[in-house]
Amino acid sequence: MASVSDYQPIAPLPPEEVHKICAGEVVERPLSVVKELVENALDAGATAVTIELQDGGKQLIRVSDNGWGIPYDELPLALRPHHTSKIRCLNDLYALTTLGFRGEALSSIAAVARVTLSSRRAGTELGGRVSAAGGEAVELAPCNVQAGTEVEVRDLFFNTPVRLKFLKSRQAETALISGLMSAYALARPEVRFKVLSGGRAILATDAQGGLRSVLTDLLGPECGGELAEINFEFPPAAAYGFISEPRHHRHNRTRQWYFVNHRPVVNKLLYKAVDDAVREFLSAGKYPMGAFFVELPPEEVDVNVHPMKSEVNFAQPQAVYSLLATAVRRALGEAAAQRQRALTRGLAAVISPAAKPPAPASAPPRTADDPSLDPETPPGQRAVPLYEPHQPIAAPPAAPPLASGQGSEIPFPGRSRSAAPPHLGQLRPQQPSARPAPAAFAALPDAEAEGLALAAESSEVSPEEVSTLASELGLGVISQISDTYLVVTTPQAVYLIDQHAAHERVLFEELYAGFKGGARASAPARQCLLFPMVIPLSGAEAELAEDYLPALEHLGFACELGAAGNLLLREVPQALAGVVTPELLHGMLAELAEHQHSALLESQVKELAAALACHAAVKANQPLPPDERFALVRQLLTRLSSLSCPHGRPTVLRLGSAEMARLFMR
Repeated sequence: MASVSDYQPIAPLPPEEVHKICAGEVVERPLSVVKELVENALDAGATAVTIELQDGGKQLIRVSDNGWGIPYDELPLALRPHHTSKIRCLNDLYALTTLGFRGEALSSIAAVARVTLSSRRAGTELGGRVSAAGGEAVELAPCNVQAGTEVEVRDLFFNTPVRLKFLKSRQAETALISGLMSAYALARPEVRFKVLSGGRAILATDAQGGLRSVLTDLLGPECGGELAEINFEFPPAAAYGFISEPRHHRHNRTRQWYFVNHRPVVNKLLYKAVDDAVREFLSAGKYPMGAFFVELPPEEVDVNVHPMKSEVNFAQPQAVYSLLATAVRRALGEAAAQRQRALTRGLAAVISPAAKPPAPASAPPRTADDPSLDPETPPGQRAVPLYEPHQPIAAPPAAPPLASGQGSEIPFPGRSRSAAPPHLGQLRPQQPSARPAPAAFAALPDAEAEGLALAAESSEVSPEEVSTLASELGLGVISQISDTYLVVTTPQAVYLIDQHAAHERVLFEELYAGFKGGARASAPARQCLLFPMVIPLSGAEAELAEDYLPALEHLGFACELGAAGNLLLREVPQALAGVVTPELLHGMLAELAEHQHSALLESQVKELAAALACHAAVKANQPLPPDERFALVRQLLTRLSSLSCPHGRPTVLRLGSAEMARLFMR
């Protein structure tokens, strides 16, 4: 316990100690130094940046560029605190267009390392060189140096040994810097980056390819060759980039890169937007790979919330969330439509595609002010209002509701074959709801509905195409291996189908179809039970079921919790008529209890639909008659994402001649 004798008088800190403390907010490790120097190079218009490291940056960091350079007489000013060419007043911080801005990077680095700054402006004969060690500058001297700037940082933390002690190993520090430069290579694919560690190149880009080329190099050719392009413009905002197919995923975010106005950022809102957009394709804990770019007006972004400038705040976070989520959903929907069309064509000789859904009976008339009829509006674009700074971002009207259609049926094993089972592929008409959607989301287009419509249109194969393909391919055969996998053979390829995952996808989309589009969707068809089903629950199961009661209602269940903690079922979804049993619901609740469930209704509905579909679908080691095999494959072809189940597992694998040649090492 402190005593009076421990009291020390208040006194000012020496200037050199102040500089060291301030530097600690900006310079945490060699990665921080590289980040600041590379950002300065990019702000100076550099098209080639080289980073040289020794001992992971502890002994040496040298960053050279071919940018504009610094005038000779301004070189000493560059090492002084808060001397900058990028802002002139506080208000400039709220409309930044540069990566660096506060003028503290070089002075902070010089306070904890030995720094030498050399630069020459293009068009001048000689450049200048100035040095600093521990914050003390050395006199300026002329030197012969190439046009651009070179910053050499030696003996990082030489005067703060405590910080040096907490640095990681050479390999770990080098890996962090390599990861940072990978992000900048994606942010600026037009710039040549080269990173050398101990004289060995660990990263190099040639600035010849675009974003896809750089991302393919980082992800590898197998994943890079199957990237879905994200491209959604909504002035003044836009979202673009690339995302991997669902089957290419990681269990962490190490292969996800996020950018706001070309600045690599860490932001949980952007993470959530992508996670929610891919929830129907991947289960929790699985993350797609890709690069996600958001472009916003500078005044809509606050990049001054963290000394490292790696975190940002948004003036309109809900609009940014909707922008990125919509862009990713559209990209995945278009990619799913292309995969669906390829799968349908490949199996057209065996399974005829479902009939195209009819157009709505009472389509609203198109008026003269319809944006789609505007001759000056390019295809795929929408007329939008002009953007005013600091005003809410307006957005186009929602997409029209989907048309109703009907697919094929597959009987559930164990049902009476004389009974008429429900049509699982049926798409019910979408009806507007009287309850308005939240303002932040109501204005953005319904990307999920657009993706479904696109998949339905582009996956269709005309009768003429089916006839031609059938005559060319010949009749295929659907067989079953180990009562688990369906094998569809054509002269061109062999298709392997996991019957449980395929049926799970079919059931999931049927259950979730009544909720797609949020509050605008129609209620699912229900079947009343002759006698209420009483399901005894444990205390934990009863508490979980109570949380999910609203979601159960949206899926077509009419249920309530009894006084003794029992679950009383009076109505069930028509798609699950004859299948719902106490064992099925116990298994569903057990699966939900294993994972942290969401408090959002839409997320709960998806979780319930996925769990119900998993437990109600046909199982492995379950024989299927030939007609049910055909019906299952036919229904699979009508799904939006037929190549994966709701938990992200593949449903169909294709073995073509090239794959077989590799297997047989031909």
